[in-house]
Amino acid sequence: MNSRRVTGRCLGGVLVALGLSACAERVPVRSGTPPVVVGLKDSGLTPRLRGLVLLDELGCTACHHHEPSDPRRGPDLATAGNRVNAAHMVAFVADPQIVEPGTTMPDLLRDLDAEARDRAARSLTHYLRSFAVPPEAARPAVWQADAAARGGVLYHEIGCVACHAPRQAAGSDDAMADSVPLGDLAAKYELAALRAFLIEPHLARPSARMPDLALSPAEAHDLACFLHVADVPEAVAPAVDPVEVAAGRELFAARGCVHCHDLVDPERRQSPAAPPLSALDVDRGCLTGEVGPWPFYSLTATQRGDIVAALGALDEPFDAEARIRQRLLSRNCLSCHERGEIGGVTTARNPHFLSGDPTLGSDGRVPPALTGVGGRLQNEWLVRAIQLGQSERPYLRTRMPAFGREFAVDLADALASADRLPPIDLLALPEDKKEAEAMIDLGRELVGDKGMNCITCHLFAGRKVGAMAAIDLVDSTGQRLRPEWFAHFLRDPFAFKPTTLMPQFFPDGRSTRPEIGDGDVSRQIAAMWHYLAKGRNVRQPRGIRRPPIELEVGDEAVILRRSVQGAGKRGISVGYPSGVSLTFDAENLGLNQIWWGRFIDAAPVWTGQGSGQARILGSRRVSLPNGPAFARLPRPDSPWPDVSRRELGQRWIGYDLDSLQRPSFRYVCEGVEVIDAPREHVSEDGVTALRRELRFLAEGDVTLQFRAARSEQIVDRGDGLFRVGGVLDLQVPSDAARTRADGDEFELIVTIPIVGGRAEIVLEYRWHEEGR
Repeated sequence: MNSRRVTGRCLGGVLVALGLSACAERVPVRSGTPPVVVGLKDSGLTPRLRGLVLLDELGCTACHHHEPSDPRRGPDLATAGNRVNAAHMVAFVADPQIVEPGTTMPDLLRDLDAEARDRAARSLTHYLRSFAVPPEAARPAVWQADAAARGGVLYHEIGCVACHAPRQAAGSDDAMADSVPLGDLAAKYELAALRAFLIEPHLARPSARMPDLALSPAEAHDLACFLHVADVPEAVAPAVDPVEVAAGRELFAARGCVHCHDLVDPERRQSPAAPPLSALDVDRGCLTGEVGPWPFYSLTATQRGDIVAALGALDEPFDAEARIRQRLLSRNCLSCHERGEIGGVTTARNPHFLSGDPTLGSDGRVPPALTGVGGRLQNEWLVRAIQLGQSERPYLRTRMPAFGREFAVDLADALASADRLPPIDLLALPEDKKEAEAMIDLGRELVGDKGMNCITCHLFAGRKVGAMAAIDLVDSTGQRLRPEWFAHFLRDPFAFKPTTLMPQFFPDGRSTRPEIGDGDVSRQIAAMWHYLAKGRNVRQPRGIRRPPIELEVGDEAVILRRSVQGAGKRGISVGYPSGVSLTFDAENLGLNQIWWGRFIDAAPVWTGQGSGQARILGSRRVSLPNGPAFARLPRPDSPWPDVSRRELGQRWIGYDLDSLQRPSFRYVCEGVEVIDAPREHVSEDGVTALRRELRFLAEGDVTLQFRAARSEQIVDRGDGLFRVGGVLDLQVPSDAARTRADGDEFELIVTIPIVGGRAEIVLEYRWHEEGR
């Protein structure tokens, strides 16, 4: 392709034709800092690949369409008036590259004279602030020195410095190349607004380049105090001027802001269309470094050369690995992870990657390599890990952040396609029950201290035996690892990672335990897989010894806020005096599981490094649906949303305790505040049930759908009583419940009409008599 041919007009040309430029002549360029797109300094990257990343990250493909692309979307401007101080907004719109050096936001007003620029910036700011709504009542944010000190530790440990430079104090980024600048956050945000952004960054920045680190409200406050400064008075914004709003609306359309920012406004006219990338002339417009009626970037010569290289080869084949690298670079994944010969933690950032278990060496503090990861991890698990940020390595202080589902699906599919392993036979678990039990027992023997002694280096169901506590053997093996990778890896771990601490149990294809299972390598590997893949309910191997720490429930409820069997790290387990217990998942905003009998063994989270999961002691346990429990469905038959509660905009508030220490959970779903009060209830015949009172508070009339259960078997017993999975009797409002098929399972959906801003429902969960 000839990158210099012209088959269409650039956006700047369209603006000139419409008479929207304040000057027809090009004016001298003022100083500006080049945009910072981190991760492009690796010597293993080609100019073309760097250029393709720049085209997306600078928003070029948002205006100039090209497939495939993943353009960076700008922040949500509908909420900017609630988040960003008005004075900062005016200054930033007028001169973004001076106010926030390194920003990827182009200067859209560079062709105007100083007076016209200031006037346009004020008008655009009034227009954007016109979308602001009165904020919800929030806990006051008060800057605290001790919180700032804790925030400084968080900032340097959980992964912030993978993208941003280390800093000794607020506003003092250390000099470090290839870092995303933070700018003057105190001038941009009030402390409360910064805290809210850190809790749920994807609400403000839907392109998910700023990842979600799953901060608790307390952590977000500490981090905000560290990034902010003390004693900054709250800014008072002037009233929105309708005349300025009208002028800003015209500018927003004329300057093409909507190409990068989604902002719904029926009164705004359509922005001029831009030609595709393939029609651009590199000697005109944005790439010239000259000022005109087009977005201005202070590009370096290298950045311009990289973009020209990409434009000159748009139609040339691009292999799958290069596409993967492009995706990884777009989210700066390679600042923490290696893939092949590129990426990894740099020497300058290495001191900030810490471990909770120094016995594991670098594997215990540096995030794992992504080389071959698509062949190692099952696709569904990998999608959720990228989407939600889950991690199986609790000893890493650096957190795996969340990037949203769209990017997760795209990247996981690409990795799975590129990282296919050679076929290998893994013996299936025999259909005969006795033969299957024999194979499981063989796996148990091999994992234990008289076999391969895997438990010496790995956690087992949260329990630590030896000096090391590497990734848990059974926590998620069956859902996380591909069985074919397991078979390849055990045969030759050094082929996958030359520096691994994993011993070689099958050198030259022979077992180091020939006395177990006749030394049959294929049978031993298959037995270990099937044993570990059964998960936490499998019998413990020999060598596991740890006294339990049972939490007993007396006259008051007992609460454990630690990771627990069957729930994530934000699980809140509650044991009630009458022998019923539950876990509420504060991450997914739903009741996660209920059980009857003894409460919890806290030893896995109260001993050692505390990186395991507490063990449920009750034998009668039922699981409830994962994911958000409440949603607004477009139609009654619409599928349940397969997204996180954060992507739905749902928020965890906290909980209140009554005189018996029983919590009432509070959260916001679809703009409705939910007060969720589970309580024990003992019937006249002595049967303990869990009675759950739900109150809903809204601004007006709203209809919510509640997914109460999901199972292969849900039987309607009449009068609102449903039997779930044969063991749970669930009583719901009889006139609002329905069952429906979802693949091989069924869902119990309860419709909740909220009239006049108020509604209440009561649910009751009982263990079915025959299930006792």
